[in-house]
Amino acid sequence: MRVLSVAALFLLCSGFAAAAQSNVRYFNGVYGLLGDIETDAFLKETRQGNKVVSAELDVCHAISPGSPLRDRFVIALKPQGNRLVGSGQTQEGKRPVSVDLKRSATGNSFSLEGTVKLGDQTLNASSDDLADMSAKEFEEQTAVEESIVDNPAEFREVTPGTLAIRIARAALIDFLKALRPENVKVQAYSISPSCEALRRGHVDVQIDVDPERALDVLGKAKALPGVTKAGWTSGGVDLTRAVRIPAGAFRDSAGKLEREKLGAAIAAVAAKVFSAKPDATEWDDVTGELAITVKRPDITIPALGLTEVIGIPFVVSGEKPGAKDTLVIRIGQSESELQDDGSGPRLTIASSQSDEAAAEPAGIEKLQAALAAELKGQIWDADKEDWTK
Repeated sequence: MRVLSVAALFLLCSGFAAAAQSNVRYFNGVYGLLGDIETDAFLKETRQGNKVVSAELDVCHAISPGSPLRDRFVIALKPQGNRLVGSGQTQEGKRPVSVDLKRSATGNSFSLEGTVKLGDQTLNASSDDLADMSAKEFEEQTAVEESIVDNPAEFREVTPGTLAIRIARAALIDFLKALRPENVKVQAYSISPSCEALRRGHVDVQIDVDPERALDVLGKAKALPGVTKAGWTSGGVDLTRAVRIPAGAFRDSAGKLEREKLGAAIAAVAAKVFSAKPDATEWDDVTGELAITVKRPDITIPALGLTEVIGIPFVVSGEKPGAKDTLVIRIGQSESELQDDGSGPRLTIASSQSDEAAAEPAGIEKLQAALAAELKGQIWDADKEDWTK
């Protein structure tokens, strides 16, 4: 009898322990908590069995309907019957917040309804058809993939002239001021207020810069206060229209790229391929992009004596950070337009197609091979994933 009693007591205690074990569940994408104000919100619940014992509401929101500015509040909620209540203040504006939500469930579907008092506003909150998920599912759904590569082996997975600098939010303004003399282009979306920045406490500032100056800019950025990570970013690089050439003929004794010489060489090849005359060769001092235009007689309406102006952008960089021995020339999307270059009154001719729909000018398909032949280079073999003659 004693053995049976001990076993029964053990099973009873095990049952109590299982019932008392905490279980954390999340609701992601909770909407409608601040009326017409845009929100990015989630709710975390700690349960014992099916009973909610505590909760936390994380709401990032526009400071007013349609505003680009963001604020955030994280409120600990206490269960009171079927309601969740709590108070606190916003992270940025320090506005008082009070939350009173009725929580209900129908099968596996949940809803929240009540009010949120934000500052002097009392807003109706209503969010339904919510599904809960485990902590692991929530983590997977909200994970942010690392996009900064400190030292890429080659410029294939990242763009040679696109950098990202991770900076603490408190240091952002001083950091941007320090960038002013560096002749870089800052992407506006990367510095605008965001919920991700409010939650993570840092901003990934994306900048475009001449690949020849990228290492120097990175070195200066890493030395600035608040910077925790810096490197290259912005997706993979398309090599299908790229040419790799020896760099020796186009670098001076100090290793600096001789832009005028390289630009003239590329323009000469382009003119030959298109049976045209060189028109302009321009380097962008900020991004390092090379823009070449050539002109040839228009063949669609010969009697008018119109001119076809062909523009081809190029991105030129080393094969990897700091590389000086080779150059990779990437051919961008070419375009053309008609001009009336005659004497006297002239026609102004508008393009008949949108930029996206316009076909590239005839001859572009020969440019890659011609550059490789004239500049003693190689082209990319997509099947072998390597350079080939």
